[in-house]
Amino acid sequence: MSDPLDVHRILEHCMQTIEAGREAMAHDMYDAAMRLGAAEMMLASASHAVHKHAAALPQVQTQPGSVAEQGGEGA
Repeated sequence: MSDPLDVHRILEHCMQTIEAGREAMAHDMYDAAMRLGAAEMMLASASHAVHKHAAALPQVQTQPGSVAEQGGEGA
């Protein structure tokens, strides 16, 4: 390993390996960020639907003449 040419080849190989690893990590991080972004949008959409549904429930249950109210009067 005292041959400067061998040292240069090994150093070049190490640099290529590091560069390939950096590119792979950047690609993986991009994929992870895209998946997290998609999950965040799905969660926001589901949350909106749950809140919308929850807001509609009291209006349905408190309307005069509803089934629940009629059942309470007859008991």
